[in-house]
Amino acid sequence: MNPELVYIPVPFSELDRIRCNGHDDFGNAVVSRTAGGGEPLRCCLTLARAGDQIALVSHRPMTAGGPYAEVGPVFVHTTDCPVPAADVFPLDFRDRQAVLRPYDVSGQMLDGVVAEPGTSEAELKRLFEDATVDSVQVRNVIAGCWNFTVRRQG
Repeated sequence: MNPELVYIPVPFSELDRIRCNGHDDFGNAVVSRTAGGGEPLRCCLTLARAGDQIALVSHRPMTAGGPYAEVGPVFVHTTDCPVPAADVFPLDFRDRQAVLRPYDVSGQMLDGVVAEPGTSEAELKRLFEDATVDSVQVRNVIAGCWNFTVRRQG
């Protein structure tokens, strides 16, 4: 548990809107598929179990505009799922290699770190030692897809 940091999935208000509308905010239809298992879910910050009903939708993790406000693909459950613990690094993502991208309050990227499996939590603590870091996006190393955002508590 790390009470200083908050781990943020796709906002539930956005998920509700997508599920109710049947499409994401960029016009892509929600197409349910059966998970093979292991797909990184950005709704509950777990890896999908074989047989889960999931969809691939587009998401923009940055609420502010700017050149780093990318839109990318994310897997989500097609129905409600458990709310992830906000103050715990997602267990299913601990032993994965990750790219950590810190941003300042204006949304400008400050740096980039490749965290080896099992080191993301320590790297996040180190990045947040810099007072100019407002948030850090944790991303997939191969595809560059957003996994979740980390911010300071409060």
